[in-house]
Amino acid sequence: MDAYGFDAEFAHDVRRSNEATHKVLVGIAACEKERHFVVLGFGSIYDWLIKRHKFSESAAHRRVQASRLLALVPEEKFTRGDVNLTTLTQVETSVRKEEKRTGQRMSQEAKRELVSKIERKTSAQTEQLLATEFPEAKTSKDTLRTLNEDHSRLTTDLPAKTRAKLERLKELLGTQNSAEVLDEAFTALLAKLETKETAPRETAAKSVPKKLRRYIIQRAKTCEYVDPVTQQRCNSTHNLQVDHVIPKAKGGTNQLSNLRCLCRQHNMHAAERIFGREHMNTFRTVRSPAKPYRVLHGSRPKVSGVEKSVEPRGPNTLILGSSFTI
Repeated sequence: MDAYGFDAEFAHDVRRSNEATHKVLVGIAACEKERHFVVLGFGSIYDWLIKRHKFSESAAHRRVQASRLLALVPEEKFTRGDVNLTTLTQVETSVRKEEKRTGQRMSQEAKRELVSKIERKTSAQTEQLLATEFPEAKTSKDTLRTLNEDHSRLTTDLPAKTRAKLERLKELLGTQNSAEVLDEAFTALLAKLETKETAPRETAAKSVPKKLRRYIIQRAKTCEYVDPVTQQRCNSTHNLQVDHVIPKAKGGTNQLSNLRCLCRQHNMHAAERIFGREHMNTFRTVRSPAKPYRVLHGSRPKVSGVEKSVEPRGPNTLILGSSFTI
């Protein structure tokens, strides 16, 4: 086979690979829309891809981000390579940041126009275009890189107030090493949050007291949801919440035997099974941005007698911890 024949055959293989990738993205979009991953015992679409289908974290991230824009991309353009996983991921990430900054959803037409602008562009060209489209968006992000077995390098942005606190701690500790200050701070915070307690007394209060919530979370440490078919346990540590096995609206109590630890996804899933998805969908709306910084410790309004969390949105909202109060 000469070089031209090899190139033609390779181009055919690339197209088939793109077709297979497109099919995978369609499946990911369907799974996220129908929330099949929750039923299967996973805390997020990412957990499902990583733990069940063995994608790496970065591969799972790219595919989830790209799948959210897939409806705006004709299949032919994707299989032909006019757009790809990387550039679609860049667009979706920028769109989400802009929506968070403004507190408003970007229209499908605006997204479609963005996607058309990145056709046949490299990752660097796409990044430059997005910087032009969203000049007010912050492009920096945390990076954590392993240097060796004992050290890693963290790069992040510090607000002026945080920088002042860091400098003050250096003075108090008598060191100019930021890593030493962070280690001291992390050690103190972990000691505070991981303090073991005996089980607090059960209560007839309408809401679960914060000491009891803290005990349930610390006892379980991870989401306790188990898929009844596959016996897959979620084990997510993200956004842990306390849930009533039998909701208060159905006569449930605050007894320890009626309380369990679930991640937010499975807490909502449990509520949907009882109160219906349509009702619970009203608690998944995007909120407008807050004004000055508000430090929140997971506000927990009631939904038909079941405690659920609402995560505030907006660039000036700083959420500390999960959606329960420590």
